Amino acid sequence: MAVPTAFAQNSVRGTVTAEGEPLPGVSVVVKGTTQGTTTDVEGKFTIAVAPNATLVFSYVGYQTKEIAVGNQTNLTVQLAPDNQVLNEVIVIGYGQQSRRDVTGSVSSVNEQVMKSVPRTNAATLLQGTAAGIRVQQSTGQPGATPRVVLRGGTSFGGGGEPLYVVDGVIVPSLYGINPSDIESMDVLKDAASLAIYGARAGNGVVLVTTKRGRQGRTQVTYTYRNATNYVRRNGLQYLSAEDYIRWNRIGLRNRFLLAQADNNTSEMNNTRNQLNGSWGFAANSSFTRSNGLYSTQNVTNANRNLIGDPMWNLLVDQNPFNPSQTDSLLYRATSQRELEDLILQRSSLQEHYVNFSGGNEQGNFALGLGGIQDVGILIGSDLKRFNMNFNGGLNVGKNLKITTNLAAYSTNGNPSYLAGNDGIIQRFAGIAPTVRLTDDITGEILPGVDGSTLGNPRYLNGKFIRTTQEQRFSGSVNLTYSLTDHLKVLATGSGFLRYRNAENFNKLYRNGTFGSVNSARASSFSNNRMEQYSYNGFLNYTRAFGKHGFDVLAGGEYFNNKAYDQSGSGIGSASDELPYLDNSIFIETRAGSGLDRWYRFASAIGRVNYNFDGRYLFNLNLRYDGTSQLTDPDNRYTLFPGISFGWNVHNEDFFRNSSVSDVVSTIKTRLSWGQNGTLESGDFGTVQQYYNLGLYNGIGAYGQTNLVNPRLNWEKTTTLNFGVDVGLLRNRLTVIADYFVRDVYDKLQSIAIPAWTGFSSYQTNLATLQNRGFELELRGSVLRPQDADGLSLDVSANISHVKTFAKKLLDNGLERNRQGAVRVFDPATNSYQWVGGLQEGYRAGLDEIYAPIFDGVYKTQGELDARANLLNTFLPTTNKRIKQLGDARWRDLDGNDTLDTRDFVYVGRTTPTIVGGFSTALGWKGLSLFGQFDYALGFISMNQIRMRGLSQVQGSQNSPVDIKNSWTPENPDADLPRYIWANYGRNYETGAGSGTPPANFWEKGNYLMMREVTLSYEVPARPLSTLLKDRIKGLKVYMTGSNLLYITKYSGTFPEEGGYDNGKYPLPRTLTLGVSATL
Repeated sequence: MAVPTAFAQNSVRGTVTAEGEPLPGVSVVVKGTTQGTTTDVEGKFTIAVAPNATLVFSYVGYQTKEIAVGNQTNLTVQLAPDNQVLNEVIVIGYGQQSRRDVTGSVSSVNEQVMKSVPRTNAATLLQGTAAGIRVQQSTGQPGATPRVVLRGGTSFGGGGEPLYVVDGVIVPSLYGINPSDIESMDVLKDAASLAIYGARAGNGVVLVTTKRGRQGRTQVTYTYRNATNYVRRNGLQYLSAEDYIRWNRIGLRNRFLLAQADNNTSEMNNTRNQLNGSWGFAANSSFTRSNGLYSTQNVTNANRNLIGDPMWNLLVDQNPFNPSQTDSLLYRATSQRELEDLILQRSSLQEHYVNFSGGNEQGNFALGLGGIQDVGILIGSDLKRFNMNFNGGLNVGKNLKITTNLAAYSTNGNPSYLAGNDGIIQRFAGIAPTVRLTDDITGEILPGVDGSTLGNPRYLNGKFIRTTQEQRFSGSVNLTYSLTDHLKVLATGSGFLRYRNAENFNKLYRNGTFGSVNSARASSFSNNRMEQYSYNGFLNYTRAFGKHGFDVLAGGEYFNNKAYDQSGSGIGSASDELPYLDNSIFIETRAGSGLDRWYRFASAIGRVNYNFDGRYLFNLNLRYDGTSQLTDPDNRYTLFPGISFGWNVHNEDFFRNSSVSDVVSTIKTRLSWGQNGTLESGDFGTVQQYYNLGLYNGIGAYGQTNLVNPRLNWEKTTTLNFGVDVGLLRNRLTVIADYFVRDVYDKLQSIAIPAWTGFSSYQTNLATLQNRGFELELRGSVLRPQDADGLSLDVSANISHVKTFAKKLLDNGLERNRQGAVRVFDPATNSYQWVGGLQEGYRAGLDEIYAPIFDGVYKTQGELDARANLLNTFLPTTNKRIKQLGDARWRDLDGNDTLDTRDFVYVGRTTPTIVGGFSTALGWKGLSLFGQFDYALGFISMNQIRMRGLSQVQGSQNSPVDIKNSWTPENPDADLPRYIWANYGRNYETGAGSGTPPANFWEKGNYLMMREVTLSYEVPARPLSTLLKDRIKGLKVYMTGSNLLYITKYSGTFPEEGGYDNGKYPLPRTLTLGVSATL
């Protein structure tokens, strides 16, 4: 009888997947032994094991998983992503690096944000997902590019767009790029990291990497998304037609009383005449016509038959100028909702996207094709976009690798003819409710009140053709040749082309129902072509020996940018069907212009990364830039250095042996300093320009446009950054914190020069700006799944705070070299102080608001008598001491019986001081729930829709129902001042239409936005394989709500705007249904 010397072994097969895709190269090891194998290109493996064995599956970037084999012979293994942030690989300038080795300040966008919401602009991916970045969406126009500002910006006004680099190609913006093609998005923030991009990196760099193919069988992934947009309506309730007429008549009476007190006979007569004027509350004789502008009319024998008609209403009211007279008026009413709907349309979005990818030992490829059609909320607006993105890699022999990227984007947009109207919501929500939209008899659609500004969109839509087309093409070829095991040659050639065309044509239309016919049929066009080419070459040396590790990069780059602009305009096309400039009949009215411009950069680039024993990290970046945009040889070339240090404290023996390491898994401190720049002088900032003066005595002449300074230099940015990265509880919680001080010096400033020179100013490099701030990022795995179907909960959050100071300004002889400041009284010091604007050594105050204080209303004669001598400099009357019962009381802060700007007080800032976001991701058995939120704090907004309605500055506009709480003799305890037509009494704003609203009416703009909530379900692999016979490898369905809810006390609809919220194109709420299938 034989005795076996080993246990019997069974053959176990299986497949390893991750996120529905086969995972090649996974290590499969029998626990406790060295026996193992790896998965093939299709994620499959075979291994012989004992029945009681446990298999350990591990792969970089994924959580290790153990499975007891038992009597199983076929395993399906799903690996979950490892959310340890400190292990992730991030993109840096001209390379990649593990976050463990990064010594600068770099933020990465949460990949969950890229997966579910259809977006027409990829820049919105940055919103609330990366610390130190503010993304401001100020319009809902399809495809609109949001404002992106990094660390407070490099201008005193808080502006400065970062540099965008997509797959190594510099692009002017992320417009047109399909977010579905994006694999990662990283943001370089500190100057040491940015120094490798030199003169163009002063505002930060956003690095975008698109999807690559993986080793394994070819797979096809198709995604379809269908979204419905819902308008975010104006929350104000407006007066009914009856109250609108009644309150404007009260406003006329109060205006008359004010003019009477001023002995202004002309204004008294003018106010009387408004009762029969061209306003929606007036009884103009033309309104009795079936197509009159408004329907309001006095009852006469001719129209008495309309009394009792269900389409008409009767108002009996006291005459505002003759209390003994009663007026009877007829009017038709249009609801507020109907007026708002005039500018809205059914809005939806559809997106199709397909990705082909695959690879083997010889190479890989990925091709993404996508199309999107977005019909906007505002009437006449839409956008169509097509995208193609290809990445390929080829291994040629053992030493040469070739990679290439080709991308094409084509967009066709039709912005609404109303899109450029900043107050579009305010204007149409507040249209007089007595307006006539159609003829009373024929039903014909009428032009409306006033041309394209307040005209009837039902009539005007289609009268104004606005089209924009843009095509972008980019490509790059990258060669990597290994000379030795440690030395490589890198070479890249890339190009980018953009063609942009805009065409406008106005058809024949009437300027209001009784206005003149605009028959000019004006047409115009503009064409822009930009092309740029870049070539770079590097030597890259990497070596590790003993405890030392080096990564050295050295080389150079050449960059060439050319742009061509053409435009033309003309009038007099013979027909609405001939919308082209060539059809303009009046040749003498045609105008055209053309411009060619170019610039070049030549650069030397170097980088050294040094790592000692995984503990001490050192990084040096150098870039020597030269540009054709500067003409002075002494300024044309500049060195931009960056140096940083890191210390992995957790790799020290003293730390490992301490009890702290039981809680703190990893800790790295970072220190960096660097310099980079921007060139704000533009393409012709140092070159004299001339303009065409036309003919003089038959001879052409040219004039000098400006006085240039040929010695203009770069604006240089120097940043000192302190940072720490901490991993807690085996890296279940990671903390990344940074504090920075950034100086932007040699900023451009305009110097006033004597008038005899023929010019008013010229530019020079003089000012210095400073940003100071901190950033904090938190990411945590609250619940880690035991297997792929287990319960998981991941959270992340970020916050940033920044302040901007005017460190140095042009010497102008004024105290602190102030610019744009206002002088106000300070009760604390009992003296006058200059505040706001720019002042040396003080925080920049261009976004500060100063306003008068509203102290209630005058309710008694005694209160009027006590302030009889107060002079209000803002009143339009001759006698500026007039005050009547119900007028606004203004605080005379300095007690000099004069109300002027010196009585203004600080209200707040229109730019947030704190911005951030947070997200949660909950998963279980294929179900996942993801939520993304962002917030902004520390700023104020003015609801101009409400304020302009209360003050009724435009004469015919409707007012919110709040106006009913205005002071009247019958309502003497009201909170709001008496209503005076068209703000004649300055009871709300210091000016007629564009004055400063009271401090009390400004509101905190603080908000928390529920930006996205996605519920998804991934069908398990086994039932999917059984049902569909392996035809579909993965299937995921999901539902997403985006831009769902503002949690805020602000009364307006768009708190993101900050400052004056006039009611721009609204940002819609969106509900998306989607499906993604992998074949």
